[in-house]
Amino acid sequence: MSALPRVLCDSVELRLVTPRAAHQLFALARDPDVSRLLQWDAHETVDDSLSYIHDARSLWERRVAWLPGIFDRERGQLVGCVGLHGIDHANARAESGTWIGVPYQGAGHYLPAKAAIAAFAFDVLGLRRLEFLVRVDNERSLRAIRRLPGIREEGVLGHRIMREGMSHDAVMFALLADDFDRDEWPEIMVDLGNMSL
Repeated sequence: MSALPRVLCDSVELRLVTPRAAHQLFALARDPDVSRLLQWDAHETVDDSLSYIHDARSLWERRVAWLPGIFDRERGQLVGCVGLHGIDHANARAESGTWIGVPYQGAGHYLPAKAAIAAFAFDVLGLRRLEFLVRVDNERSLRAIRRLPGIREEGVLGHRIMREGMSHDAVMFALLADDFDRDEWPEIMVDLGNMSL
């Protein structure tokens, strides 16, 4: 089995969540305020969190998604998750999403998590385009993503996201490898160990 990658950036470390951290994940993901504007349901039990952890590992082993946790480097505490899903190697693109648990929102984890996931996508996986979909009513996320260096706002997609039987419009943002200027982002270190792609 190949080594699991991790990416360090400023205050955060990205790495796959292990079953040992399932209770930390559950404590964050059970909060409906976290998932309300996203595309997944709040976790109802620790088993839901364990299933997510198992699925994330399986998806990475097949190289179709990388869904690491965002860990506070100083405390080792899980504060949220970020990810690359729908990895399309033929077209060198993927979709990315990020969520931060309510107790850790506004604490400076968002920008380094985005920097770290972008570096992994572009430098390790060789992707050329990252896409970010944000619901038009998710004002906090819209403000945050619009501040990212090099981000392109490409327009509103009608009825793009389904949630609890209702469709929602979403804004499409993209970050291209050519626009990922390292001087504008926090310093990033990728540790692949002996990982093979």
